[in-house]
Amino acid sequence: MESDSSNYTLCDDTSQVRIAFFSIGTCLSALGCVFNGVLLYIFLGKTQRSYPFQTFLAFLDFMLCALYIHCFGLLSISVEYKIAFLYNFVMDSNVVTLVMSRIVQLSIPYTLIANSAEKLTMILGIDCESQFSLRLRIGVILLLLGTATSLRINGLYLYFIDEDENCDFYHRKWLSSHQEEQAKWIHFENVLTFFHTFVSFVLLCALNIVVVAKLRVQHRKTRRQSTSPAQLFSVYFRNFLGSKSITVLTPVGNTTTQTLETRSTTARVQAAQEIREQQHRLRCAVKTTVVIISAYLACNLVNFILYILETFRRSWIIEANGAFKPFYVIISDLGSNLFVFSSTIRIFIYYKYNHEIKKLIKDIWVVNYIIQQAQPPKADTLLKIDKVDV
Repeated sequence: MESDSSNYTLCDDTSQVRIAFFSIGTCLSALGCVFNGVLLYIFLGKTQRSYPFQTFLAFLDFMLCALYIHCFGLLSISVEYKIAFLYNFVMDSNVVTLVMSRIVQLSIPYTLIANSAEKLTMILGIDCESQFSLRLRIGVILLLLGTATSLRINGLYLYFIDEDENCDFYHRKWLSSHQEEQAKWIHFENVLTFFHTFVSFVLLCALNIVVVAKLRVQHRKTRRQSTSPAQLFSVYFRNFLGSKSITVLTPVGNTTTQTLETRSTTARVQAAQEIREQQHRLRCAVKTTVVIISAYLACNLVNFILYILETFRRSWIIEANGAFKPFYVIISDLGSNLFVFSSTIRIFIYYKYNHEIKKLIKDIWVVNYIIQQAQPPKADTLLKIDKVDV
């Protein structure tokens, strides 16, 4: 999003193609605000388990969509319908919203990395539900937010709103940068962009591969454990005996022996079922993370390609007068829309793979009403006539 906002022409003139991209992105962002607002409502007050990384990610997605609407949606509306006060409000606050969007965009991939690392520790059998683990994850979130803010706050000094009184009123302001400050921060920005775009992309790909591989190994191990007598007895002993003292039962006859055999068989079945349920919950949690990361990587692929062009083939995207070529601007708009799209669709991924969140989403009265209206009416059983042989 940040590369879309800078314009080095004398008068800001947005093409119709860009306006179309802005319109699509604004609609996606509006849906994203609603969907991520629902996720925040669920994560903060309805779930039995704690979801700190998912809650923070939903907050970041909400902010990203809201900032897109502010930067591009409201600007397009003000220009299209000639609303002077709205145009001035959006443009005069554009530097602040740009810095905020840069902070959000930097935080999202590393939040996904932290979430992937958490799922990897779950696969390895480390307890992630203790109070210490919860405080540790909250500390990681605060560290991420503080680091991203400190790294991107310099944008307040780099950028400013330029204005040309000779231009049309709704095209006289645009975002520009101080050349002296830009030269001072050029190496820092290049390194930060490298970590933001390239390193985070590679880390997420690598973590995705490792998590999927570990999950497959764990799945095979679970299948062996569910039929292992020693493992089944361990689970049975933990769940059914549970106390410090053990009562030794001495069989007195065939009836007692049969009773003990029946209890033993039932215990083994229940223990196997518990192992499968625990691993099913783990697989669902990991699948949710893997699909979210895969969607992010797919949608962020355009920005990754643009970074390669900016770094190694900059002459391909720059005009002789220093402005960006039209194809680069359009691809940047596409990348921004895909970035917003990845933030909008996360609720559907949770709905598909997380049973607890799916149930909580369906319990919301609006969603429940829509589901009921979408279902076909049930046939009246009183009007059914069964065929009778005569």
